[in-house]
Amino acid sequence: MALYLGRDWTVEHDKKAPVAQTTLRYADVGNPSGETIICIHGTNIADSLITPLKFYPRLFEEFRLISYYRAGYNGSTLEKDSVSIEEGAGHAVQLLDHLNIDKAHFLSFSFGGVIGFQAMLSYPERVHTSALLEAYLPRESQAAIDANIAAFMKAMEMYQAGKKVEGAISYMEDVCGPRFLSAVDMTGPLDVWDRVAESVDTTFTVDFPAISNWAFAPSKADELVDVKPSMPVLAVMGMDSEAAMPGFRETQRWLMNWLPQAERAAIPHATHGMQSMNPAAVGEAVYTFFKKYPMS
Repeated sequence: MALYLGRDWTVEHDKKAPVAQTTLRYADVGNPSGETIICIHGTNIADSLITPLKFYPRLFEEFRLISYYRAGYNGSTLEKDSVSIEEGAGHAVQLLDHLNIDKAHFLSFSFGGVIGFQAMLSYPERVHTSALLEAYLPRESQAAIDANIAAFMKAMEMYQAGKKVEGAISYMEDVCGPRFLSAVDMTGPLDVWDRVAESVDTTFTVDFPAISNWAFAPSKADELVDVKPSMPVLAVMGMDSEAAMPGFRETQRWLMNWLPQAERAAIPHATHGMQSMNPAAVGEAVYTFFKKYPMS
């Protein structure tokens, strides 16, 4: 299947919403009468969730999609030097408040998937369903811990040496594999790497500390969570993710074991950067899931 939409298919985030200690730039696209999907992007590439999904147009024809740049990304303000995972989940819900939306389908990827997961815990009444595209929950097996630390340390050394974008790209390549970068070239905005350069400090100085300081651990979930989330959950995994970096099978199995209502979807020919590498398959999976659980 060829991916063709013309020259550029950037989704313009041309609206602003004041939320706690930041002003978020956001896009409100798709069917204004459709049920709402709120999209939460990962680290480094703030356009790597909503933009590739345009290759599955049915999603935009039937749903209203709200995509926002997290604090510190692509013009969303960063008014302090840290944003915790809990604060990030609060920003998503406050954006829904700004738009007078009581409840939404949540679609979140990687680091954004951690925020989406926290929203399930902190604001279950606002999350109708949750599609987690490989939420980057803390690894607990030694092989996964070692691989993640090695990738992070290599990237941080480059960042601290002034090779900031090189460090970001190194981390993405280690986590997602070498095929990911060319996929981003072909499914992201034309100026995608310029956007990465503009926001790279947020990745290293805000996002990475936030995940390190997050108190949640899968092995302690029953101790930390008083009421387990009960909304429908879709755990999505790239079929080649584990070959690029260990840890994704571990998270997938944990989600399926801990949440008895969780369903699973596999994305062929894709690693952790699944919606950049196979956007039509991701679009089809989440579309089918959200249609299965309508709000009315």
